[in-house]
Amino acid sequence: MNKLSANSLKVAFESQPVVLDLNALESPRPLPTTATSSTKFLQILASVATIGLVEPVIVVRVEGNGDRFRVLDGRLRIEALRRLGVNEALCLIATDDEAYTYNKHISRLTSAQDARMIAKAIEHGVPRERIASVLGIEVTTVKRRASLLDGISDEAAALLADKACPATTFKALKLMKPPRQIEAVELMCGQGNFTSAFARAIVAATPPEQLVGGAGVRGKRGKEVSEQLSHLERELAMLQTTVAQTDERCGIEHLHLTVSAAYIAALLRNERVARWLNDHYPDFATQFQTLSQEARDARSASDSSGPRSKNFRRIGEKPPSTAAPG
Repeated sequence: MNKLSANSLKVAFESQPVVLDLNALESPRPLPTTATSSTKFLQILASVATIGLVEPVIVVRVEGNGDRFRVLDGRLRIEALRRLGVNEALCLIATDDEAYTYNKHISRLTSAQDARMIAKAIEHGVPRERIASVLGIEVTTVKRRASLLDGISDEAAALLADKACPATTFKALKLMKPPRQIEAVELMCGQGNFTSAFARAIVAATPPEQLVGGAGVRGKRGKEVSEQLSHLERELAMLQTTVAQTDERCGIEHLHLTVSAAYIAALLRNERVARWLNDHYPDFATQFQTLSQEARDARSASDSSGPRSKNFRRIGEKPPSTAAPG
């Protein structure tokens, strides 16, 4: 196997981070007016005020001006530093002037990962009040997030570790015993559906002996189960309506496509039309020939696909004659 050469990988950043004055940083576009009132910015502001800047700002040198830098990622962090009266920021200098990687390829913490992080911090002696101030949330929210996985089996928690699963889904899963939790999570992973409504529907279909509290829980939640089933019925009716509308629209479009393809094929069978197209618009002629051939192949495949239902016959085909009863 050939070894990679020393220059096969391009360095993404300069070797050392640097501390830059905020006045030397420029942004390609201004912040939206609603950005500084968002929950995300308020959390960043609280974090920077409590423990300082954790993630360096990503910048690139401005071509032709070595003292100026363009911000690729970190505009909210810079705004938070300015509001806190800080004039400098730790920055990483990128070698490519592109912001797609930093703005689009971001791994967000899932609810399970967030819960483990908070619970581990509390285990290591970090006060809940400090966690709340760093994250910009209430102390009661910290307690609720730390206990999110309490009552969830290890296997089910492992399956949901990297899934975007809301906290209300975990609340529904806690109503089931561990074996049923695993079955429910496997079903959710298979369907790619981690909503709380789906989790509550699974709870509603769970036998009482597989619920925490058994029949007592089922009795207390009878009204809620009925409401969930009614909600699911309404969603199913809406889905069926959508499918019917889509099927009708696709059927009309397929009809138009079939008629158009047949018309093009009829035109190309005229030698004068085909010759004129080849002389004046050869690209169109090639595309029309391909379209015509694909339409013929599709018809041939349809004709040879097997016996048709006795209730259907080809257009123009005479109905079979029926012998008079003897």
